Amino acid sequence: MADKSDLSFTGLTDEQAQELHSVYMSGLWIFVSIAVVAHILTYIKLPWFSW
Repeated sequence: MADKSDLSFTGLTDEQAQELHSVYMSGLWIFVSIAVVAHILTYIKLPWFSW
């Protein structure tokens, strides 16, 4: 068990915080990738800036 003195204000150890951050960032990149693809497909189907 981790000593109380090495916990941050979140209650996580440094290793736990780094692991949580890596999982969060991978999920963020997946979300951004899907959003970019969805915007591209929507623009192809119905361009909103047709000059």
